[in-house]
Amino acid sequence: MSDCLVSGEPALRSGIRELLARPNLRGELELIWATPSNGEYPHPEAVYRELGARGWLAPHWPHEFGGLATSAYAAAVTAEELALHGVPDSVRVNTIDNAGATLLAAGSDEQQRRYCPGMAAGETVFSVLFTEPHAGSDLGGITTRAEPVADGWRLTGTKTWNARTSRAQFGICAARAQVQGDNAYADIALFIVPLDHPRVRVEPIATFNPEQFFSVHFDGAVLPSDALVGTPGQGWSLLAEALGLERTGICFAGRARRWFDQLVTSLRARGELSRAEDEHALGRMDAEIRSSRLLAWQAVQRLAQGTLSPAVAAAAKWWTSELAQRVAWLAWDLLGPTADGDPYFPDLALAVREAPGLTLAAGTSEIQLTTVATDVLDGGDPWEEQG
Repeated sequence: MSDCLVSGEPALRSGIRELLARPNLRGELELIWATPSNGEYPHPEAVYRELGARGWLAPHWPHEFGGLATSAYAAAVTAEELALHGVPDSVRVNTIDNAGATLLAAGSDEQQRRYCPGMAAGETVFSVLFTEPHAGSDLGGITTRAEPVADGWRLTGTKTWNARTSRAQFGICAARAQVQGDNAYADIALFIVPLDHPRVRVEPIATFNPEQFFSVHFDGAVLPSDALVGTPGQGWSLLAEALGLERTGICFAGRARRWFDQLVTSLRARGELSRAEDEHALGRMDAEIRSSRLLAWQAVQRLAQGTLSPAVAAAAKWWTSELAQRVAWLAWDLLGPTADGDPYFPDLALAVREAPGLTLAAGTSEIQLTTVATDVLDGGDPWEEQG
């Protein structure tokens, strides 16, 4: 299937590839790939700003907010190309796909004008503040509270496992707003929080992951009334909607493709490809990666059409993230720690450090499988064409 038929945006794809081949941007990425095994890789600021200047960081956004007014296909092209070129994308995912999508869906005109242009330009960074110490993929257990006060809200609680928060100026935070509801999700609300607020503490968490994670503590932080996004009881539906593109699996499928191709190239250069093909069924893995891309693009198509069901998204995210993880670990098994600095696989160490978190990001594999199973057991077929 051609790029034109798959993405509908071949010019965008070729443009991103040409941009990332420029010596200055390639040099920035090479410095990232050379991150020491115990270090945090830097944010590719020049890459993001160059993409943003062309409207390519959020191409599906309206022109007035820094996009190209295209579609979810274009956003998926950007996500896939960044993965294929080894560009760290958590800042884009959190800022554009999550926080930005929420603001475009339910933010006020003033909120959209204030934040979205800077986000699309690669200048304003948001952190996603959903997970808590005792509430991970199932946010029905969050305990962070938003209490109404005169002219605003008082935020109290703790968020954790928040990626790249030290790079962010703002967070989008899920909290309980004391709305009367009949389930654990009915009173979740979303708030925009300035991370330099005097009652907000950001603390690093030591992990194996190549990007730093943080805990964020709200010690009775008082926010203005316009910090609320949408209505107090709208938070859960907005969260589910904002995870749409990430849960198509397109960025995970892109990682799998990049890492596998680099593995094959490195093995060929060592004269070890034939043996590895026989012992590890590399041909079968290649076929799995090809099929995972088709699965992801099918999910993108449904997202663009407004028909992406939770079960289809969950299946795509589960399969592609599990596969990318397997590819990274196989590469480490075959190339080993002596491959650090391998010219054919320059980001091998980063891939292996990133791999454990792939099946946690955007919802754990267990949650994704539960979503699929629930749909099937309820009598629905998530892949059945709707009339």
